[in-house]
Amino acid sequence: MNVGEASGAVRIAAVVAMTLAVQALTAMALAVPSVLAPVAAGDFGKPPTAVGQWVGFSYMVAMFAGLASGTWVGRHGPVRVLQAAAVVVALGLAVGAGAHLVLLLVCGAFLGTAHGLVNPATSALLAVSAPPRIRSMIFSIKQTGVPLGGALAGILVPLLLLWTNWRVAVLLLALCASILIVFLVPFRRVYDQDRKRDQPLHLRGFVAPVAEVWANRRILELALVSAVFSAVQMSLTTYLVSYLKLELTYSLVASGLVLSAGQAAGVFGRIFWGTVADRLSEPRKVLAILGVTMGCCGAAAAAFSGDWPPSAVLGVCVLYGATAVGWNGVFLAEVARLAPEGRVATITGGTQFFTFAGVLIGPPAFGAIASATGSYGAGFALIAALPLAAGVGLLVSGRSRQGQTG
Repeated sequence: MNVGEASGAVRIAAVVAMTLAVQALTAMALAVPSVLAPVAAGDFGKPPTAVGQWVGFSYMVAMFAGLASGTWVGRHGPVRVLQAAAVVVALGLAVGAGAHLVLLLVCGAFLGTAHGLVNPATSALLAVSAPPRIRSMIFSIKQTGVPLGGALAGILVPLLLLWTNWRVAVLLLALCASILIVFLVPFRRVYDQDRKRDQPLHLRGFVAPVAEVWANRRILELALVSAVFSAVQMSLTTYLVSYLKLELTYSLVASGLVLSAGQAAGVFGRIFWGTVADRLSEPRKVLAILGVTMGCCGAAAAAFSGDWPPSAVLGVCVLYGATAVGWNGVFLAEVARLAPEGRVATITGGTQFFTFAGVLIGPPAFGAIASATGSYGAGFALIAALPLAAGVGLLVSGRSRQGQTG
């Protein structure tokens, strides 16, 4: 490797580390209420299953923040947008430490906004930094920030609760979030040079990303599949701890560790599936395989009972995490590849609208079914069928397209 190649590798590594850190921060913040639900929901006068409604509200906010993110990236630069996301996370967690429903909604709005800003901004950075031959892997490495953030929440929150109450734990996490803002400052000089301060902010800017996605059949197909996969992913990470603790009588620490194991498998899965997609040059087929596999895992999770040995439960959750949490990098890299030049942030924001729509619908529907039936297993049965159908649909679509071009 010559000096130029070494310098390029260092630059790519720095960008990936920076984007990964922000992705992990917003994901951790959104996972905190799900981990706290079994012990904190009573302070709000709500059952633990109600956390799905909070998750849905947060992602509804994220949907619209993502639509505006492309314009904000153009006006202020992607790094400044990521700094804004870190600020909003710190504020959201601080507000959420107040045990009041109104403050909890404000917290959800802040954290949803932060999460919605991240993917368009990071995709714009990586689209110009990642070599095409390893694009899926680079995007997948960045996307490991989501399961890493969830794993951190699953580990840190129960450990902090052994030392203090949940309100102080959330405030400590808010303090940690504020530190990241300083870490991002040096990157502004390099990556925010092309910002256009005169780029207008108007209502049409919210509609245009969705319209562009809707007009592109290949990107729209990916966006719809992402809605299904995200519904499964967020239902799994939202309700797994409550399922294990309340129905299988696991301790909160043990339940959190199982969630963390699944999230850690998602970290490995994102890198692994990204590498597979680069090697095969067939990202859609990889996404189809993931859909079928996560459907099978959902069916197994629905069958959990006290008779299952912990090792079997852990094994299913690990495979579930590797697939249901492992798809995002392949998806985002393919969207970036298909997006017109200079439109990566906008197109990503448009597809993210569909992705987050799945989150908006999935966890609340799961919670409603669990409440109506008195069983979390019924909710897992529902989210087993959806990715199976999506995966089969991708395979059929891919064969049909090959037949047309063959």
